[in-house]
Amino acid sequence: MLNPNLFLKKILRKLKTLEFKTFLIGVISGEEKNDEIEKPFKRSIGKIIEQKLNKKVDFKNPDILILIDFKTKKIDYQIKSLYLFGRYQKLAAGIPQTKWKRKKFKTSVQEEIGKTLVKITKGKNHFFHGCGREDIDVTTVGEGRPFVIEIIDPKIRIFDIKKAEEEINKNSKLVKVKNLLFTNKEKIKEIKLDNPDKIYEAEVELEKEVTKKELENASLLLSNIVINQQTPTRVLRRRYDLLRKKKVYYFKLKKLDPKNPVFEIKTESGTYIKELVSGDNGRTKPSLTEILKQKAVVKKLVVKEVLI
Repeated sequence: MLNPNLFLKKILRKLKTLEFKTFLIGVISGEEKNDEIEKPFKRSIGKIIEQKLNKKVDFKNPDILILIDFKTKKIDYQIKSLYLFGRYQKLAAGIPQTKWKRKKFKTSVQEEIGKTLVKITKGKNHFFHGCGREDIDVTTVGEGRPFVIEIIDPKIRIFDIKKAEEEINKNSKLVKVKNLLFTNKEKIKEIKLDNPDKIYEAEVELEKEVTKKELENASLLLSNIVINQQTPTRVLRRRYDLLRKKKVYYFKLKKLDPKNPVFEIKTESGTYIKELVSGDNGRTKPSLTEILKQKAVVKKLVVKEVLI
């Protein structure tokens, strides 16, 4: 059996540069598993780390997995990701929710939040998990959209999260965060499975002027109904072509303008608002275009509330 002391000095030196509460020792033997050799080896190293660094072994979900290769004598440190939950407001149109592989956009919601957190935690990278998607030209206000950001290989795990939130908001003119808190991996699944209703504000551009009565009638006909939506033409390249039935709770006229009215719309999760207005050449029925018997398109769209 290898002598644990061959590895201890190097392991302790490395661990002193990292912030963590729990750890686990693992080995790669290169042969068939031999508990009689591996267990005493791991136990010996684990006890010394517990004593010298005042840390605890965690067999289920350690902050750091210390993996020792018996054959090569190499030590690999697998650091558990750090997860933070919060809500974001996107104050400007023209940026995507997540970072694109091709650098088509200067920044994204993910990058505006992630760059500050990576700096604070001295992490390697970040992944972003949003509660639903949103178009690049949409803004988000109110309480904001829920998200989880995952920091990869963080060297610092303990910090003032309120100050981190303030730092993100100070560093970005495009994105603001609120209610930031530490969470775990399970939170990603929770927000992905949630299907919250949403409230939007849509400024609409009409082909020709209409009367207040016509707009109020259209609003009434589009309220408290179930619409049929075929996958929009604009996303067919990346989504299955399916027919969806979606609930529109209300479609209220908020600002009267004969050619550029503004509506507040509350819908079920997954409703395509632009197509609810435009009709998408009959792929969404009914639509504002169909009811007014003229072309109608969304000029500006704002997510006012994500009701979660």
